[in-house]
Parts: sequence; structure tokens; C-alpha cells
Amino acid sequence: MDFREEYKQKLVSADEAVKLIKSGDWVDYGWCTNTVDALDQALAKRTDELTDVKLRGGILMKPLAVFAREDAGEHFCWNSWHMSGIERKMINRGVAYYCPIRYSELPRWYRENVRHVNVAMIQVAPMDAHGWFSFGPQASHLKAVCDVSDVIIVEVNKYMPRCLGGFEDGIHISQVDMIVESDT
Repeated sequence: MDFREEYKQKLVSADEAVKLIKSGDWVDYGWCTNTVDALDQALAKRTDELTDVKLRGGILMKPLAVFAREDAGEHFCWNSWHMSGIERKMINRGVAYYCPIRYSELPRWYRENVRHVNVAMIQVAPMDAHGWFSFGPQASHLKAVCDVSDVIIVEVNKYMPRCLGGFEDGIHISQVDMIVESDT
């Protein structure tokens, strides 16, 4: 089967995709190298429209656009499973929390304890001929995040490596609600 038509139907701009995020939502932002970029920048443009949006992820590799403003904490709060130096600085600013957990427990924790995420936004490798997007080198718990999410938005990055051979290492286009393209 050719999944290119379904891909085209689900393809939207980052600005369009983040319109569905509402005040009070829990939004998973990916993980380490899977942290979204174009979607983060688009959500930052909506800062004045939103309050109490709880973002979750871990091991940030660069500062997030949503926290660039001095008043970001009035709109967004970062919840991290594992801390990088960037996140420790965010805690000092009062815009982030550390949620300690053993890394290997994250998939079960999402399925048995979190059980609901409003929006999952995850950076992925380009879709293959069979309709699969790879989570790349940071698969870990991302399939579990998708399993408990109301809406799944993938940010396709042509530079994300496809990593195969793991368990729950990707997501099929049939499970994705929106696709955003990025080349960061």
C-alpha cells in the first residue's frame, strides 16, 4: 500500500498543529534528540493565549522557545523526567520541575500511572515505504506516550536517523493525527 496520500492529508504547518493546544493541557514534547523544534517555536507564538500548559520531556539539548520570554512561567511549566543543565537553569528560574523516576520504568509509568496526555509532539525520522516513522535513537518510552495521548503530532526531520531492531521503536502513520515537516 502507498501511504503517501495519507501523509499529504495529515500534513499541516507547525502553526496549524499547535492551534489545538488549550490552556491546562498536558503536552509531551519528545525526549532528548526527539524534542520538537518547529512545534516549539510555533507554540511560543501562542504564549499570550495560553496559561497553565504543562509540558513534559527530558534531557533538553537546547533551550526551548516557549521559555524565551521572562514571563514564560505564567503560561508554561516544564516537567522533566531527567535533567540536563538547561533544565536545572529552568528550575532556578521557577519554570520547571524535576520528576524523578528510573528511566527503564517510563513505558510502564505512562501506561499505568499517567494514563492520559492531551497532546504528544515528537520529532521522528521520515516515513518509510510501509508507513512507519522511526523514533530514532531516543525510542525509549515514546510509544507508551503515544498510546495514552489524545492527539499525536509528529515533526518529521530528514536528519533524524532511522534506528531499527528495538521494541516500540516507531509509530505508524495510521496512529498519527498530524504531520509537520522540519529540517532542523
